[in-house]
Amino acid sequence: MPTAANPIKSVVDLCTKFIEAKKGSWDHDAWEGLLAQVAKTGIEITDEVKINLGNMLEAGKYFYKLAPAAAPKKAAAKPKAKPKAKSKG
Repeated sequence: MPTAANPIKSVVDLCTKFIEAKKGSWDHDAWEGLLAQVAKTGIEITDEVKINLGNMLEAGKYFYKLAPAAAPKKAAAKPKAKPKAKSKG
């Protein structure tokens, strides 16, 4: 849970998680949900806060969409076969 001791970290963390969870796209209901989360940190939701929070989200969305897609994971290497024992004879 965000702490009031460091409000900037709290808000940045909330924005980062929000952008990632919404994959860079959200609607008005999601925006209002984020405002409610920010209000729980003790920050008063004023018009100025909404403007700056919106700017943070838009900047975060910009960088989120710049990030390259995650490379597909390689399959685990198969264990090498044990050498066959030579027959005596």
